This record gives sequence, C-alpha cells and structure tokens, in this order.
Amino acid sequence: MMKQGIPPAPINYAVWFRYVSGETAALNERVDQLIEEKTPFTDALNEQLFEEFFSECNINQVEQVRHNIQEALRDTASTLTNTGRDAASFGEALERFDASCSTAGSIKDVYGLLSEVLNETRKVKRSFDQVTDDFNVKSQEMDKLQEELEQIRKQASRDSLTGLTNRATFFDLLSGKMTEASAQSLFCLVMLDIDHFKRVNDTFGHLVGDKVIRVVSETLKQSIKGQDTAARYGGEEFVLLLPETGLEGATTLCNKIRGRIADTKLVRTGTREPLGQITISAGVVQYRHGEEQLDLIQRADDALYKSKRNGRNRVTQA
Repeated sequence: MMKQGIPPAPINYAVWFRYVSGETAALNERVDQLIEEKTPFTDALNEQLFEEFFSECNINQVEQVRHNIQEALRDTASTLTNTGRDAASFGEALERFDASCSTAGSIKDVYGLLSEVLNETRKVKRSFDQVTDDFNVKSQEMDKLQEELEQIRKQASRDSLTGLTNRATFFDLLSGKMTEASAQSLFCLVMLDIDHFKRVNDTFGHLVGDKVIRVVSETLKQSIKGQDTAARYGGEEFVLLLPETGLEGATTLCNKIRGRIADTKLVRTGTREPLGQITISAGVVQYRHGEEQLDLIQRADDALYKSKRNGRNRVTQA
C-alpha cells in the first residue's frame, strides 16, 4: 500500500488485503491493469473498487435491521406478557365470582362480586386494546423492515456500476438452473466481452471506460426478457443465462445484441469527441445434461475466445 501511495483508510485496507490474498480474481485483474497503466490509487478509485467488489451487501444496514427486528420482537413479547397477566387476573376474578355467587347471601353481595368482575373486564379490555394498538404499530414497523431487507437483498445481488446481476448471484442462479435441469429441459449460457476495451481505457480514461460498460449493460437489459438473466462477470466481461432457449435462439439473440451495440454512436461528454465503434464478441453454449458447471463455463469461454481470434465483433457457438 505504501508503494502504491494508498491512504490508510479501512476501506482501502479491505481492498488491498483481498488483493494480496488473491481471493477475488476479478479484483486482482483490475488492480494489476491499473498498476500497469500507472493509474494513481486515489481515495475515489479505492472507494470505487470497494463498491464494485465488496459492498454488494451493506453489513451496517443488515446489522441495523437485525437490531430493529430484535427490538420490535422484545416489545411485542413484553406487551403479550403484560396482557397475559391481565387475562390471568380476569380468569381468577371469574372463578371467584362463580364460586361465590351461589353462596352470596344478598343482592348486595352479588353486586359487589359483579363490580369486581366488571372492573377486571374493563382492565383486560384496556389491555387487549393496547395489544391491538401495539400490534398495529409493530406491523407497520415490520413492513418497513421488510422493505429495507428487500432493498438490501437487491443491493447484494446487483453489480454497483451497471445494476446487472453480480457474479456471485449469477453462480447461484446457474447452480439452481443446473440442479433443476432434466434430460428434456434446455438452457443456454453466453459469455460476452467488449472488444479492445483496454484501448478505450488507455485512450479516453477509466471514466469513459465505465460509461462504455454501462451502455453495453443497458443494451443487455433491454434485450432480455422473462426469466433471462444478464450479469456482469468481471471487468468488461458479461454473461447471459437463457432458460428455455436453444442454441440457435440464443445465437440469434446475441447477434441482435451485437448489432445494436455496434450501431451505437458514443461520444465523450463535453468535447463530443467520437469514441469510435464499440463492438462485442460472444460465445454461446447449450447445457448438456449432467455437465459440470466449470465445464459448461469453459466451453462458453472457449467459444468467446474463438470469436476473438477470428476477428472479433462476432458470435461463435460452442
């Protein structure tokens, strides 16, 4: 960190500890590229790396929601305990009335017993009214907490730069799809890569590079439907998971995406300088029943690099 001039902030320690440990290949690839390009690791850049590779789930948010849920449950339990005591007292008053009513010597005695029951009835009614009010309040609080948890869940499954499904969530979805798949079912996996992306970064800088990534991501979002998933695999590489889609259908879709991206005219904000044509290469593979996950991904990756070797801006079937 001293060698790269990294400010000693907690976020920066987290990023560089993960880099040194080698746990996240995509992070190491990105950092190595930045080092090679002699890019200064400013606070802003380190924060961007943290958001991209770490802050998929905000731990502080999760902890706060957990605390709020515990508080709501404790309050509700306390209310129920108090109501239970009032209900028990009411039951005892009814038992006394039942036991004493037959031995009461006068209307006055019965009236006294009845007054006690009425007092206990009012007391338990107030208690149950309080329970109803408390439950209404807690219900609203729980609804709000549920919304917060749903927001955190979405954040945890999304790539911070593009809004696409992130790599970890993609692997979960792929594993689930492979588990569900039968000999009769089919789905396709597509790996896509922005052609000559390093040249874009070297020529125009990383902010423009991020803009290109977002444009490609938006095209992917607009091109898929239903149960299809578009995910950012890492850097300038993306992946599509296409359930109930055969090889030819997936190839047709990818060629449409490729054409839309190639036809997009991008310019630099401010100067309006053209960025040149942006293209993608893709590899398409159809799942073979019983195939291992790594083998499936490797076949798609091999098809992608075949597209690269054959001139880029093309789609290749595995």
